[in-house]
Amino acid sequence: MADEGLLITLSAVRMAVKNSIIVTALRENVNFAEADYAAIARTELRALSRRNTLDAERVEKQRKRLSKSKWSMGFSDDSRQDMVLLSRRRKVYERLAEALDAVAEDEEKVDALVAEAQRDAGAELGAAVAARLIAQAKVPTEPDYLEKREDRMRDLVNIDLAMLKATKTVPIKKRALPPKE
Repeated sequence: MADEGLLITLSAVRMAVKNSIIVTALRENVNFAEADYAAIARTELRALSRRNTLDAERVEKQRKRLSKSKWSMGFSDDSRQDMVLLSRRRKVYERLAEALDAVAEDEEKVDALVAEAQRDAGAELGAAVAARLIAQAKVPTEPDYLEKREDRMRDLVNIDLAMLKATKTVPIKKRALPPKE
């Protein structure tokens, strides 16, 4: 269960980094900077690790409350099963927290996560630009084709080609991003 949780969590972190790459490229016209996004990935991993640690502590408190109540009301089969499940859940949260911390400390794993996020961001931006170009495609035999052609060409250069340029690793301008909290 912890391994599955780790895969799901890593996917969520990759998506957060991907979104950060896209937003930064589009809003701030800042190009991909691996170190900045590695820091974002580590911050996300550590935050999720801390959350799992807190969940483990919460579940352990629930288990202890339940075990104390056995003296006052007796233990049913359901209560025993709840104790087992709470204990198992605590262990899963603890293992997941440890695994997330280990990934955050592993430079190669963080670099791989950031590289995947970059590929995902590039693919998403490329697909958006392609969809926009297809939607704007006009047939030259339309009555207003020549009238709207100049505006469409301006949009192609100013919007679509600028977005494609933002997905390249050629620096547009460099600046360090503050870590995401």
